[in-house]
Amino acid sequence: MTAVGALRHRFTHQTSVTLPDGVGGLAAIYLTLDQLWGALETLSTEPAASEASRLALLVHRVTLRAPNTVAPGDRLLLRNRVFAVEAVHDPDGRGRFTRCRCREEQR
Repeated sequence: MTAVGALRHRFTHQTSVTLPDGVGGLAAIYLTLDQLWGALETLSTEPAASEASRLALLVHRVTLRAPNTVAPGDRLLLRNRVFAVEAVHDPDGRGRFTRCRCREEQR
């Protein structure tokens, strides 16, 4: 299990909201919801999907102190890094921690 002292990274939790863009379409923006303490662990790296892209796909596990409202489709920011949340679960069913599988968005 995760020790509370391992939660040493301060993540910014954001969720996507769709708003009118003023010209008849819609635009997605991210709203900041909370600051959360968490642990970051790299799970895997995969080569880029195409020859045109040189960026690898990085998959991470982020463990956060519960309760929180993180859901798939949200994102977590850590300094200049962006992590897209793909899955969320309670690792021991006791409501103490939330574990997120995240894909790092490389820019």
